[in-house]
Amino acid sequence: MSYKAPKLNEHGTIDVDYYTQLAVQERNEHIAQMAASLKASIKSFFQVKLPKLSTSH
Repeated sequence: MSYKAPKLNEHGTIDVDYYTQLAVQERNEHIAQMAASLKASIKSFFQVKLPKLSTSH
């Protein structure tokens, strides 16, 4: 793993706003992945096979 210098703002200090926005974006992506996984799990748990309908009556 290589070292990457922290992003600095115009004052020469660590850009906290940048890293806060980055963390929010990563958290939102993770929550979306977790929600999709949960939805798939619930959907597979309640999967119901319907009987075939006969058209020869």
